[in-house]
Amino acid sequence: MRHGIRVLAALGATAAALTLTAQPASANSFGPLFADNKAHSFFYDDDLSSKQRSGMDWARKKSLAGPTDMTTSVNRSYNKQVDVWSYATWNPTGDQKKWYAWTTCVKRVSGSSKKCDQFTIVFNNKVPHSNYKSLSCHEIGHSVGLGHASGKNSSYTSANRSCMRGNPDHNYYSKHDKKHINGRY
Repeated sequence: MRHGIRVLAALGATAAALTLTAQPASANSFGPLFADNKAHSFFYDDDLSSKQRSGMDWARKKSLAGPTDMTTSVNRSYNKQVDVWSYATWNPTGDQKKWYAWTTCVKRVSGSSKKCDQFTIVFNNKVPHSNYKSLSCHEIGHSVGLGHASGKNSSYTSANRSCMRGNPDHNYYSKHDKKHINGRY
């Protein structure tokens, strides 16, 4: 009887270990928040530097709009229909003092816990980045629901690397990221 219990316990432990290690290491998380539709409009505040504005515009056109099913536009003035309001600050708080930039959902779609109607992308002027194209690609990726990259699809040596790395150094989304975006929108 005791031998049977030990065998069952060992089998249970093995099954648990296999379950925990069977998850793919190369997957990005998608969500928990994502844009409400495939049309993504932007407003660039006057306090963005020329490098930040140029990076946002480049990433919007070259990383998001062309290679994915998303469409983008820029509004000349801020209004409640803008999907992404991008601005810069000299006064970040808490952990944000150490970050290059961050994306926040500021208005959820009524009745939905996962869809966001309006995001902000905030650049930290106290921590400048060397490549605003890759940083903008990264933050815009968060605004469409992409999480940070890990595993193979973000390898520095892979042709399929992603701007969604924790410290972005690449200006494009990986094939994996594009599949997530196109599958959602």
